[in-house]
Amino acid sequence: MVNSIPKPRIVAFEITRRCPLHCRHCRAAAETYHEDFLSTQQCVDILQSLARFHKCVVILTGGEPMARDDFYEILAGARRAGLRTAVATCGYYLDGKASQRLKKAGVMSVSFSLDGVDARTHDGFRQSEGAFETALRAIGTAREAGLAFQINTTITTLNAGQVEALAQKSVELGATCWNPFILVPVGRGEAIRKLLLGPQEYEDLLVRLAKLKEALPIELRLTCGPQFARVARQEKIETAERVVGCLAATDFAFISYTGDVQTCGFLEISAGNLVENGFDFGSIWTGSDYLNSLRDLGRYKGACGRCGYLAVCRGCRARAQAASGDSLQQDPVCKLADRTEPGQS
Repeated sequence: MVNSIPKPRIVAFEITRRCPLHCRHCRAAAETYHEDFLSTQQCVDILQSLARFHKCVVILTGGEPMARDDFYEILAGARRAGLRTAVATCGYYLDGKASQRLKKAGVMSVSFSLDGVDARTHDGFRQSEGAFETALRAIGTAREAGLAFQINTTITTLNAGQVEALAQKSVELGATCWNPFILVPVGRGEAIRKLLLGPQEYEDLLVRLAKLKEALPIELRLTCGPQFARVARQEKIETAERVVGCLAATDFAFISYTGDVQTCGFLEISAGNLVENGFDFGSIWTGSDYLNSLRDLGRYKGACGRCGYLAVCRGCRARAQAASGDSLQQDPVCKLADRTEPGQS
């Protein structure tokens, strides 16, 4: 069994829950004065435990990872361990000097969030006046430093009409990838559950995204929208076979600000704690009953368990948990959730 378990290609490490913004959808409910739980050495030990198991890509995230005074020490620790690094930032601390420093540290890519094509939409969602201009300024400094970067967008009913414009904005800014996220109502996001797209709205969005994926000169990658794997195949887009669904417990892992190993940041069920187990990522990844349950597609329930697209999609386990309290249940936003025939469209 252990030999058949895939090793994660990407691990997001939440090194802090501190952040200068107060975004409406924040799964971490990050706060300006949140105290860091893990010490510098514990963060480095976690990175070394990852490297011993697999030399993956690690995304330093938060909160705002650059809010930590020891951010560059942690980044250096990742490099010493032989891990490739990326940084997810709101841009608040990213000036020209910081961009050059990230470039010199060998950071592969930086991700920024734009949730609207204008300040009114973006700042309103981020609940921080000036957040839009801060992000644009940081994007400019990253581009000048020669840092590769992507644009992330959380899609809700507020900005679904701006999808094509946001994709084009990402191209114009020089991003290598536009990465929309489908809202998962957890953390502060639980209070805006009403902004979640309905099943038909979501299905229509996926079709629009499929068309955009073929037309855009940059990569389009969807997160928390595993049904895109199904729609890409139904729409017969050229790159459909490379579009994958939920990566939970297979290609992706998340490490929380307390050292808990999770499937992702939106699903706060701990598979084990790295500090408590002596920094042995491999034993948690391969031995967790919970993670192994998610790898067993025969245990999925409801429409997901019946669906002919389960193997490529797997549904969003975090949304299933948020909606029903059971992460093996069906994804509530999927159009097929009320169908009885597997794979029926």
